[in-house]
Amino acid sequence: RYKILGEIGDGTCGCVYKAVNLETSEIVAVKKMKRKFHYWEECVNLREVKSLRRLNHRNIIKLFEIVKQNDELFFIFEYMEHNLYQIMKDRQTSFSEDEIRGFISQVLRGLTHVHKNGYFHRDLKPENLLVTNDLIKIADFGLARELSSSPPFTDYVSTRWYRAPEVLLRSSYYTPAIDMWAVGAIMAELFTLSPVFPGESEFDQLYKICCVLGQPDWNSFPVATNVSLVDICLFDILPSGIAAVIPNASAEAINLIEKLFSWDPLQRPSADQCLQHPFFQVNIRLGGTTTAAVFDEPNLELNLWDFDKKRDDEDNCYLGLTLAVNPTSTPNFD
Repeated sequence: RYKILGEIGDGTCGCVYKAVNLETSEIVAVKKMKRKFHYWEECVNLREVKSLRRLNHRNIIKLFEIVKQNDELFFIFEYMEHNLYQIMKDRQTSFSEDEIRGFISQVLRGLTHVHKNGYFHRDLKPENLLVTNDLIKIADFGLARELSSSPPFTDYVSTRWYRAPEVLLRSSYYTPAIDMWAVGAIMAELFTLSPVFPGESEFDQLYKICCVLGQPDWNSFPVATNVSLVDICLFDILPSGIAAVIPNASAEAINLIEKLFSWDPLQRPSADQCLQHPFFQVNIRLGGTTTAAVFDEPNLELNLWDFDKKRDDEDNCYLGLTLAVNPTSTPNFD
């Protein structure tokens, strides 16, 4: 039913192809898994399948169907034209703050939906953010984990440059706050067009973070097992600070990125809290000055479930609504 038009990318777990549905003429993306699957139960229990069956949001990639043929497994996704990494690589000039606000607000709305539905992504990076006509969608849920899962979790998750300190230190007890660190790294990169912490190893990654943020209270990571990295505390590091690394960012942007780069995972704002930050309410400036209002698109989601079944039943239904809201107050982020 599908005709392959060309290869889009090749990853660890599978190859992705651009294809056309011969029945509908719709362009789709086909992900062919590299390992063999002998039983259907293996397929439906994959993390990517289980998570995407429960997630339905305009900022999350849609999985249309799963096809198993001769022990080979294919995921049929909606097709997106670009990923954010490609857009940044081809960019000649910096993004405007309004463009960055538009990208990051969509990522945060999608991530809010992911977290509220009991998952965290664990591998957010520009390559996994797909873009068509300024619409951005979170993709690749192959490392997604349920919040209800019992720790310890796998320690090696996320691409190094977007990896939170608790993951670098191999803490087995981490939370969706690792996704929020990755959002901060992606947001900073949209300003600089290059990774803000481009470590060449785990040690170098943590050292580069310390060079910008300063040294943490190592007691924030009581269950860390990669204690060799704590030797960085022996170095005398004078941190540059986020504002020096991103000189073209506003005070509001710097403030939000600093919060997302909190060493302590408990101090990082959630995706929903980030959307209330002055960076997205640009008529409210840190320090008391005001400008014309440019509010981010408000988003409320109403989940309507078939009440005679459990929520995770495969026959559930979902209705997404976007409502206009006039906020009456704004949290204090000072």
